[in-house]
Amino acid sequence: MRLLLILVCAWLIAGNASALEPQGDTGAHDPTLLIQGERWFVFTTGPGLQRLVSTDQGRTWRRLAPVFTRAPAWWAEAVPGQKPLDVWAPKVFQHAGRTWVLYSISTFGKNRSAIGLASSDAPDGGDWRDDGLVVQSRAGDDFNAIDPDLFADADGRLWLSYGSFWGGLRLTQLDAKTLKPVGGSTFIARRKGGIEAPTIIRRGGWVYLFASYDLCCRGADSSYNIRVGRARSVAGPYLDRDGRDMMDAGGTPLLAGGPRWKGPGHQDVAGDWLVHHAYDAEHGGRPQLRIARLGWTADGWPVIDEE
Repeated sequence: MRLLLILVCAWLIAGNASALEPQGDTGAHDPTLLIQGERWFVFTTGPGLQRLVSTDQGRTWRRLAPVFTRAPAWWAEAVPGQKPLDVWAPKVFQHAGRTWVLYSISTFGKNRSAIGLASSDAPDGGDWRDDGLVVQSRAGDDFNAIDPDLFADADGRLWLSYGSFWGGLRLTQLDAKTLKPVGGSTFIARRKGGIEAPTIIRRGGWVYLFASYDLCCRGADSSYNIRVGRARSVAGPYLDRDGRDMMDAGGTPLLAGGPRWKGPGHQDVAGDWLVHHAYDAEHGGRPQLRIARLGWTADGWPVIDEE
């Protein structure tokens, strides 16, 4: 009986944990999370677009084969300077009975970039269809077409947000059948000191915009941090808790680096979970998968436990 009580208490503690401690193959940068019962999938930046899978609700991870083993023909024209199979910052989601992934191709520090689309019958599927170009940017544009996020609103409309540095984060509606843009694009957040990687969710009457501020990709010296604003409409304006517009560099701090885990950012939200990467100061500043439970204050602001 005593052993049974210990096991039940351990299960309850794990079930209400504010954060998971991912084990196994957890190297990841710019992760996106898809939950299918006990099976969790993370797609992440890396050669051919990396995939991880957990069969125990995010606790233990192993790596699958990448999405791409050869580049679609249109990549070379869209981004001539891209390194072979160098694929960044995906967003994985389910739609119309298929698994889809939006992804980025670019070269570091430049805005000759493109967001592409691929799909399969399952997130661990081996046969991925190239669904082509979604959005691109060129030198001289005031935006950078990377870091896509897909938001399905309560009315059935689909929205693509994206952006990194330059003029900020942009929003455009997608056709529900083709998953390609319809209508124009607008900026929804900007900041001179660095802003990228939007994530949009709805909770009740509020739409929330999460974004990563400052600098990634410097190992333990990275200053990345996650901030958030909210609006009554997906088009904004997104205001932080102090009423400052994210178009004027507003944003309520949600998660910043600590003694070990530096530069947390490039977040995604799936259910109650906020997935992101952070750089491990105890292991050479390597980027690792981090997962925290997302909670809410009485007045409707997201919170997570500091790491």
